[in-house]
Amino acid sequence: MRISKAQIGQIIKVYKAQGASRALTSGLEPAKAASKDSMKLTVNQGDIEKVNEQVKKLPDLRQDRIQELAQAVRDGTYKVDPTEVADRMMGRLLADKIK
Repeated sequence: MRISKAQIGQIIKVYKAQGASRALTSGLEPAKAASKDSMKLTVNQGDIEKVNEQVKKLPDLRQDRIQELAQAVRDGTYKVDPTEVADRMMGRLLADKIK
């Protein structure tokens, strides 16, 4: 399964929003203000950085799968289902459009 950069961005946004909602429900005290009410929210940046680091560690290419497919092409046993290709192309297009 491929995860697009747009999807990663969405995950990070959701993660940040969840962190903000946790901060709201965790009983934080509102910040003191002279003329208006305000509240200071913090997002656990460490968790977001951990997620980013894990994503960066993922390989861009799966060499084992590449070798397997290359061998199938050489052997003449690799078959392409045009319907499946079209379905995946449309799925990828839709996934990239979701923001």
